[in-house]
Amino acid sequence: MRGTIPTGGMPFQPTSGLPAGHTDKPITRLSRREDVELTALLSSPPFGGKVELLNIRGALERDNNFAVSIPVRNEERRLPATLDALSTAIRAVPGKGCAIFVLNDSIDRSGEVIERWAQLTDLPTLVVEVAFAPTIRNAPHCRRLALDIGARAAPFGALFTSDADTKVGGRWIESGLQSLSDGYDLVCEDVLLDDEELAALPRQVREVGDTERAYFDICDRLWRYWTYERAGTLALRPSGASIMMKTTAYLAIGGLPTPGMGEDRALCEKMAASKYAIKALENIGTRTSARITSRASGGCGDALADRANSTDPMCDSRLKPVWLLYDEAARWLKVHKCPAPGSHAIPKTSGPLTFVAVQRELEIARKLASACGLTNA
Repeated sequence: MRGTIPTGGMPFQPTSGLPAGHTDKPITRLSRREDVELTALLSSPPFGGKVELLNIRGALERDNNFAVSIPVRNEERRLPATLDALSTAIRAVPGKGCAIFVLNDSIDRSGEVIERWAQLTDLPTLVVEVAFAPTIRNAPHCRRLALDIGARAAPFGALFTSDADTKVGGRWIESGLQSLSDGYDLVCEDVLLDDEELAALPRQVREVGDTERAYFDICDRLWRYWTYERAGTLALRPSGASIMMKTTAYLAIGGLPTPGMGEDRALCEKMAASKYAIKALENIGTRTSARITSRASGGCGDALADRANSTDPMCDSRLKPVWLLYDEAARWLKVHKCPAPGSHAIPKTSGPLTFVAVQRELEIARKLASACGLTNA
């Protein structure tokens, strides 16, 4: 049965081959049930034979209303602020919840920082330290493992995931639970960068982000106008820094997809393809790091570095020219046997959507929105 936990397997044993800088501490003694479940999990795809367990701290709480799952790698310096924000969000709701951290290939004291926080706050916490084989040594697999464990902790509740360099908003848990109780299966917050860190970067970094957001917003209004509000929102902007979902939906799709990067987007697409209800939650205060030294190749840090150093940096790959957006709206209407959208003379631009190209497309979109009578164009 999908989503059930295998009951066979052998308990974990302490392992050797720890990464440089890791202290060889004994693994916390788990119950037989926890031994079996974790062994079965790490023996199953996409982890089978590719994960070495290094250490476990805490215990796996059961029957929670929600579980927060966070991947961690060498975040000792940023974790205190992340954990302070998380404890505020957890304490703001009355339901039973727990926090699960998976540390992959860390060589700093992130585990100790989390352990001290758990002791001081008395919040149910499980810390699992692992070493991944090179083929899966990335954030998607670390998040997948954290979420899979979280699904065991809250099998009929909600799963939340964020990042170790992110400060969630004070109402993060509350807002997510409310949206899920309203009938949504997955909720994505429009996460912003940390203002103080962003201010320290070249001005162009903020300008690119602001231009992208403005273009996303106006394209969404045009899309809904051209499709008579029948095709839903144009594009979600999921971020692993703030995602909430029903555990039952997560298990039903087979868990988090694990591409080399972009697991947040892949999760959203898989949920949508499975006809689950998805909500784009407006900014509720979550702020993620604006550092330009990335923990994962191809991640946010690399993108910010490009925006800081390039004369014409690349923009979000989900953006598309206005003419292509119009063509897709027309095709959607044709497939669904709806009247064609109004005719427009839209310049057919070409080339990658760099910052300069998005600025150009934004001006085209604004003129079209004004011609269509859309307000605030």
